[in-house]
Amino acid sequence: MPRNRPEIDRARKIGDILRAAERRLQEGGYDALSVAAIARELNVAPNSIYWYFASKDELFVAAVEHLLHDIVARKPPGRRSLERRVLWFVEQLDELEPLRIGLYDRARSSPVVAELVSRLDDGSRQILSNALSGEVAEEEREIATDALLAVIDGARLRGLRGQQRRRVISYALRRFTRSTADARRRARP
Repeated sequence: MPRNRPEIDRARKIGDILRAAERRLQEGGYDALSVAAIARELNVAPNSIYWYFASKDELFVAAVEHLLHDIVARKPPGRRSLERRVLWFVEQLDELEPLRIGLYDRARSSPVVAELVSRLDDGSRQILSNALSGEVAEEEREIATDALLAVIDGARLRGLRGQQRRRVISYALRRFTRSTADARRRARP
């Protein structure tokens, strides 16, 4: 059944609001997200923004989810090694790095943002756990996933970029997968 005009207008208006919110987030993070400024940019009343998003935090969450959806929709090219897949994934998420601090900061006082942060953490854990499947022994996959997340987060917190960050993450991956391969060799009769 074709969508009627109000549904099309609603979807377009939400898209316009989200794109404006994304631009503001990319320019200055959560602090730059101003419902009044978005309303001025779109030439609408601020209350009309609240018609679609009940609060600034709900708009923040929707804009981050929209950005994340665009990132996740990208597929890594061709078949790649575990190392290249993990590094590709980490590099894709760099676009959201400036927003991470705002997300974790707002999560302390906003249930809607806290729920998004929880979903993002669970999603990252699941993606890495799936990537490690077959590379790390099943009984070690959970701890290996948590260790790899700690390495990635630690590299970000330390401000490692480019080649240096890739080397640190690659080193950790090789150590995790080597220890599993060594354990498998020792277990063979």
